[in-house]
Amino acid sequence: MEARDKLDRIAAGYQDAFILLTSLRLGVFDALASGPLASAELAARLGLDARALDLVLHALAAVGILVKEGESFRLEAGCAPLLVAGSPDTMASIYRHHDRLSGRWIRLEETLRTGRPVPREGADRSPSEHRDYICGMENVSRDSSRDVAAAVDFSGARRLLDVGGGPGTASLVFAAANPGLSCVVFDLPETTAIAREMIAAAGLGDRVATVDGDFHVDGFGEGFDVVYVSNIIHMLPPRDTAMIARKAHAALVPGGRLMFKDFYLDDTRTAPAHAARFSVNMLVGTEGGMSYTMSQTRDIMAEAGFGGFTVVPAGQRSLVVIGVRS
Repeated sequence: MEARDKLDRIAAGYQDAFILLTSLRLGVFDALASGPLASAELAARLGLDARALDLVLHALAAVGILVKEGESFRLEAGCAPLLVAGSPDTMASIYRHHDRLSGRWIRLEETLRTGRPVPREGADRSPSEHRDYICGMENVSRDSSRDVAAAVDFSGARRLLDVGGGPGTASLVFAAANPGLSCVVFDLPETTAIAREMIAAAGLGDRVATVDGDFHVDGFGEGFDVVYVSNIIHMLPPRDTAMIARKAHAALVPGGRLMFKDFYLDDTRTAPAHAARFSVNMLVGTEGGMSYTMSQTRDIMAEAGFGGFTVVPAGQRSLVVIGVRS
């Protein structure tokens, strides 16, 4: 029965996911943030069918996301800060991103037949979709950035370049923990606009700046002590990861460090499971992206002129491979 239970859980896993993600999209959790509501009252507020919502709320309570009290429902205390949009611990943006990704996963068969990622609907993400994606990166990198700041000695570094730095989460955490460190968030203009909001809110505009650029085509500048590349290489084929490593080498001072943070596989490529699964996410979403093994990453870095490799953990699922410019 162990095999049957495992397969049943996997085969039906989409059900809990769709109940959670659809409820998030429709505003159920934000509406419950101020206190318990009966299903009929919540349905009226959100413009939903009362019977349909009632069934969904009971399903959310069954898995511990909501708590039923009498005829009303409230957010479970541990889930509330993760699901409500305004919370400092919110994961709502990354969960909304997962909601959109589900449309690609449904078409996995198409990718398996063609070898190509699922085409995007429309040329680009809408502004709201892009914001959810970038703020989702803040959701997933908050804790891991703190782990990196605690595990890596930045005391001798004065300038750090955060390549593809998104909302600037890592730069803000590193700068806050190291008063002598200045950081530059390098990303596309529509992304650095969001980063500047985050920088202003953190009050670190004197030491965290932004530079508009595309790492595929633009150079990284020079004179940096650290080049930090977080959750970027999984989107890229090895030739592009090698290109980033070469640009980082040119941007660093002698003895400077390149830090590749990502979800890494072991050399069998079957563990950890989340990294193997994430490779399939990159399969349906990118041209040539995948989860790398640490040995692949070290080989790419070594070819670009790095050595003295170390590895530090970052969050529950990520590792940072660090190489020194020789």
